[in-house]
Amino acid sequence: MPLRTLRSAATLRSAVASAIALALTALAVPPAQADSALPAPVAAGNSAGNMQLSGASKWVLTRWVARSTGTLAALHLRIQADGSVCRLDGKTGYGAGTGGTWHVTTHPVLPDGRPDMSQTLATQDFRPCFAAPPLVDVRQGIVRLPMNIPVTRGHEYATVVRNTDPAPAVNFTSINFLYTATGILGANGRNERSGDAPDAYYGLDPRELVGYSSDGGGTWALPGGQYGHNDGGAFLPTYIQEYAGGLFAGQPFYYASSASTSTTMAFRNIRHPWTISALGAYTPSPGSGTLTLTVDGTVRASAGVTGPGMVRAPITPVTVQPGQLVEVSATGIAIKRVVADTAWGRLMGMQLASSPWYIEGGTNFSAAAPVYALPAYAPSATLSAATRSKHGARNRHHRKHRHKRRHHHQRRHRHHHRKRHHRGHTAPA
Repeated sequence: MPLRTLRSAATLRSAVASAIALALTALAVPPAQADSALPAPVAAGNSAGNMQLSGASKWVLTRWVARSTGTLAALHLRIQADGSVCRLDGKTGYGAGTGGTWHVTTHPVLPDGRPDMSQTLATQDFRPCFAAPPLVDVRQGIVRLPMNIPVTRGHEYATVVRNTDPAPAVNFTSINFLYTATGILGANGRNERSGDAPDAYYGLDPRELVGYSSDGGGTWALPGGQYGHNDGGAFLPTYIQEYAGGLFAGQPFYYASSASTSTTMAFRNIRHPWTISALGAYTPSPGSGTLTLTVDGTVRASAGVTGPGMVRAPITPVTVQPGQLVEVSATGIAIKRVVADTAWGRLMGMQLASSPWYIEGGTNFSAAAPVYALPAYAPSATLSAATRSKHGARNRHHRKHRHKRRHHHQRRHRHHHRKRHHRGHTAPA
C-alpha cells in the first residue's frame, strides 16, 4: 500500500517494513479479495465467439437493461455469416447455404430472469444474406434491428434470436459475442436478479447476460451457450442501444487482440471530482505485475497484482479534479485489448475527442484495454442527432470497403472458437 506522510525517520523505517510485508502478503491473496466488489468500466475477453443458429430449437438470448428512458430506435447485434452464400470469401463454419432466416423477438423479463414469451414488444423477420444494407452488413458483421419501442431506464428486456428456415441445419448464420474461455466472472456470470449487485466487471448492468436454449425456449441456461466454461456461461452481451434522442450506449467490444505486457489506458474528459481508491485489470494468464496510476504526468500510486483473472489492488485514495488526465498502466501481466471495430466504434463516438478513454499510443480508436482506476468514472456516451446522422452517412458511404480494413487476427480468433464448437459440443438440433 502507498505510504502516508510520516514525521519521523523511525516511523518511516517501521512503515516501510510493514508496507513490504503487506505487499508480499497481497501477492499471495486471490485478486478478488482486493476491492473485488467495484464494478469495472471496460469489457474483457479472450476472443470473439459465435453460436450457430443451425437448428430450429437453438435459441440465443441477450438480456439487456435500458440505459435511458425513451424510445429505443434500434438494437444493434453482431452476426457472422462466413461460409454462407453471401460470405464465401471468408472462413467457413459460421454460416452455410442461404444463411437461413432470423426471427428476432424482444420481450419483458420474468422475475426469475427468463424472457416473458407471452408478451412480445418487437419482432423482426429477415434473411441475413438478402437483407438491405441498413438492416444487415454481413461483411462488417453488424445487424441493426429497428425497434421503436418505449423503454424505461433500469428495466430489463430480452431479445431472442432463432432460425426459422425450413432446413436450418444447412441454411444458417451465427450470432457473435465477446468470449472468455474460462467463463464470465462476477454478476454477469450468474443469473443475477439485482441491479445493485456490486461485482459487475464488464461495463454492464449486473443482470445482463447471454442465455441459450437447446429446446426451443422450453428451458433456458442463464447464462449459457453452445460451448465453453460453466455450461456455456462464457459469452458476454455484445450490443448497442440506439435511442431516438441520439444516445448510443451498450457493450460494443466483441473480439480481443493479442496480449501485451505493457499497456496504458488514458481516461479524459473528467467533469466532476473523482476519488480513486483502487486499481484493476483483467489478465487471462498467470503471472505478477504492477499497476500504476498517473495524474497529469505525475505518478500518484502503484501496486503489485497477480493473476489470472480480475486483479485488484487498493491504494491510498487519490482525488482527481475536472480537466485532469488520468492514466493507468499495467506492466508485467498479459493484457488483451478488446475491439469494437470501425462501424460500432463510430456509433459510440470513440473516434471523438469527447470519448471517455483511449489506449495510450494506440492506433485503433475502437480498441480499449481492461486496465482502469476504481471506482470507475463512467460518463454517459452520448452523441447528438446531427453527429449521429453524419457518422451514419459516413458508415454507409464506406460500407462496401470496410471488409478490406478488418484485422486478420480478428478472423483467426473467430475461427479458433468455431473449431472448438465442432470439436467439443453437440447440442441437439
